[in-house]
Formats: sequence, structure tokens, C-alpha cells
Amino acid sequence: MKTQNSKPIAIYSIGIGALYLVFGVLELARGLSEAFGATWEICTMLVYPDMFSGVTLSIVGLIFLFGVPLQWKNGKDAKSYLAVGALLATVFFSVYVSIMAAHALGAGIYHISSEPYADIFVDWAEWTWMDDMRGGIWIYAFVLPAVYSSVKMWLTRKNKQ
Repeated sequence: MKTQNSKPIAIYSIGIGALYLVFGVLELARGLSEAFGATWEICTMLVYPDMFSGVTLSIVGLIFLFGVPLQWKNGKDAKSYLAVGALLATVFFSVYVSIMAAHALGAGIYHISSEPYADIFVDWAEWTWMDDMRGGIWIYAFVLPAVYSSVKMWLTRKNKQ
């Protein structure tokens, strides 16, 4: 059986996990500060003030980080943590993009509809795509190699059966 060195995978998981965890904690802290009436203006362009998004990003980061010891030792389930982290990152990326698409649709309908119907979508009159640009969207670009690796691993296992 061919053994491969999985230390680069462990280093990659450390980087991705730390990125998700840092942005998750920052989003959680900024969301909590706004919930309690404080204005914490940290990285307003990069960190969205959402407590639940912060918790989910932190969980994804922790999944990547929990796999590092097994990946470093080339353990039996070493790539599973990478695959599960990539899967969860993909799910949350899809949710964030769906929210952005719904808001874009509402803004589009507001701008093209006639007056009595435009009032329904008045909440999106001033919406821009940067209003919904969350950390989980742009961090996902760093997860794409893990998604590729996970899909490739899944397809090779499926073909062997």
C-alpha cells in the first residue's frame, strides 16, 4: 500500500481552520457588541455583524483544526476532517450566496416594478452586493482545493467498489 506524506494537508488545514476560526470569532464578537448596543467598528468591510454566522464559521474552522493531529501523523481518518470541513464550508457558502441572490432579486424587483408594487420591496431600495458580502463567501475561495480533493477522493473510492 502506498503511503503518502500528509503534512502539507495538515498545514493547509491549519491555515484554513485558523482563517475560519478568526473570522468566526470576529463576526460573533461584532454581532454580540451590536446586540448589546455597543458599536465595535472592527474591519467593517470584512466582518459582518452576525452572531450565528460567527458560530458557524467557528465550527467549520474547528473541524479543520481538529483534523490536524491525524493529518500530521497520516492517520486512518486524516482526510475525513478535510472533507467534512469542505462540505460544511460549501453548505454555508451556498446559504450566503442564496441570501445575497434573494436580496438582489428584491432590489431588482423594486427598481423595475410600478409604484404600488414597489412599496413591497422598499427595504431593498438602497441594497448593494457589498451589504451581504460575508466572510464565508470570500474565504470559500481558499477552500476550493479541499473541495476538489474531497470530490476526487470520493470518486476514486466509489470507482473501487
